[in-house]
Amino acid sequence: MRGRALPGPAQPTPAETLRWNQECLDRADAVGDERVRGFYASPHVTMGSAYRALGDPTAAHRHFVRAAAHIGDVPAGAYADWTRFGIADGLRTTRRNGPLAALLERLCARGELRALGVILPPYLGDLGTDEDRERLVTALRMVHAARWPADDEQQALGAVISELMGVSG
Repeated sequence: MRGRALPGPAQPTPAETLRWNQECLDRADAVGDERVRGFYASPHVTMGSAYRALGDPTAAHRHFVRAAAHIGDVPAGAYADWTRFGIADGLRTTRRNGPLAALLERLCARGELRALGVILPPYLGDLGTDEDRERLVTALRMVHAARWPADDEQQALGAVISELMGVSG
């Protein structure tokens, strides 16, 4: 077996990926106990990615939201981190880009690494929870207080913070 790939399911198309992962979820549901709790996030991420590839962002978003609901059941470690970032990426790419995405593009274009270094970790790991929003708002406030962005970006940053906090301006 040395030097050869292990046999296993391979899904050459998004449709096959959906079928296979739905089968996995159905089997986990049939088990229905603690042995499979940490399993659910991964197939939902994979199904979200397949729906995204098929051009169905609504179905994709629904699966990324389901994956986010199960991330707390995935045992801590590199796999949980990888799954979390897969979910966050899926959520970001299946919802409208808002002012924060536009601001980040401007900071990237300008090479504002200090601000990006503070903002990107909570942004890239954001699953839409209250805790994640608080982490992101804290990072944004730190950058705003440091006044690293240019004046027009500072103004945009303040608006993003207000929006995330649910404050109308």
